[in-house]
Amino acid sequence: MAEAFLDHPEGWKVISLEPKPKSGFIERVESGGTPSTSIDEYWDGDVAWLTPKEITRNNGALYVSSTERNITEIGVQSSAAKLMPVGTVMLTKRAPVGAVAISTVPMCTNQGFLNFICGEKLLPTYLAYWLVANKRYLDAVANGSTYPELYKGDLFEFQIAVPPIEQQKEILRTISSAKQLALCLDATSHSAIEVSEVLKLQTLKERIDHFYTALLPVILSGRLVGGLAA
Repeated sequence: MAEAFLDHPEGWKVISLEPKPKSGFIERVESGGTPSTSIDEYWDGDVAWLTPKEITRNNGALYVSSTERNITEIGVQSSAAKLMPVGTVMLTKRAPVGAVAISTVPMCTNQGFLNFICGEKLLPTYLAYWLVANKRYLDAVANGSTYPELYKGDLFEFQIAVPPIEQQKEILRTISSAKQLALCLDATSHSAIEVSEVLKLQTLKERIDHFYTALLPVILSGRLVGGLAA
């Protein structure tokens, strides 16, 4: 069993990913489902329905507001699909393992997700970035006879250190600043005139992306945020 690798300052609350109602941290974890595709009245309704491929092709965007296909209320009631609230952290458990998104509207997912509903002590964005930072450990515990898959029993053993809400917000502001630099470089490359300039900007963005990937676990460990270091 692989263990999560992030350090944390003394005093942060250490919890597992197992849901504990009324804990204020992870209240529920649900999977999803797919209505029968042979019944037309289950499809093309008003309920957003997400699949893993949609967030893996989303260029790293964290928030999801719409889906390629919608289902109907009857489709929800006639399948294992569950309507998840705004702010649900949606983690792909297979094909691929470990892609993460947060819902900005109520939505369902197919069975390729584990969906985390956070309480008042855990910001969904903090949990999402923590999962992103632990991607290689999620890969390590994924197993399956046909293809890698995350199972609740393994995933729930992971531990996450959670600071108070205000410190979570400070950490997230630091992450946001690091991401904005990469986004600015990407936008600038699209407006460049010379090919050589575009190539330089793209190379710089790749370096920033690698730096951000290495920096993310450090930020989440509380080591780069003023007043949070252990």
